[in-house]
Formats: sequence, structure tokens, C-alpha cells
Amino acid sequence: MRITSVLALSAVLSACGLPGEDFCTLEARASVQVNVVDPRGTPVRDARVTFSLNGSAEQLALCNGSELAQGNCDTWVTSYEQPGNYVVTATSANGQRTARQSVTVGEDECHVQTQTVTLTLPD
Repeated sequence: MRITSVLALSAVLSACGLPGEDFCTLEARASVQVNVVDPRGTPVRDARVTFSLNGSAEQLALCNGSELAQGNCDTWVTSYEQPGNYVVTATSANGQRTARQSVTVGEDECHVQTQTVTLTLPD
């Protein structure tokens, strides 16, 4: 009876993980999430958002996390699960106003540590 209890407890602990063990999830986390606003804090949904990672060529951020098309965006995402040094740029739809910010994204043993950036386009 005692051996059965020990085996049952062993099975439960192995299914849940032992204390101190980390288990990674299968989700993909955004590296940088970007919000664009005007000086009053109103979202600018038609901005064009780009980024570079570790000095690479500029790339288009993903509108609402999945679309390459720009416009009607609530948020933008630079990439998924890529740590490093980002330079994120937002430009108004007419190309007249620009805001830029640098941000460093770290990672743990499972995922990047998502950074949220709010860029304010000047009037």
C-alpha cells in the first residue's frame, strides 16, 4: 500500500513538475509591442511603424500583431521571440511627423521579455 502511494505521488509530481523546475509554453511572445499616440494621448491608427533589430535593415512592423498592411492599427508588433536591440520608428500617414525610440529586449530560458513602447507623434 505504501509503495502504491509513493508511485502515485511520483506520477503526480512528474506531471506537474518538481518544485524549482521551469516548463516553457508553446506560445510565441511579441518582442516589442508598439502604441502610437498624438500629444493628447489619442491613438494614431494610420501611422507607419518600422523597426530595426541589432542595426539590421529597417522592417515593417505587424499591424495588430499579424498584418503587414498599415492603417487601422490598434497596436504594432516588431517580431516574435527575437531578443536584441530595437530601434522603433513611427511616421504619420502624411510622412510629416516622426517619433523614434530604442529599446532592449531580453529573454529568459523560455521566451523574450516583451517590451511595450508608446511613441508620441508631435503636432
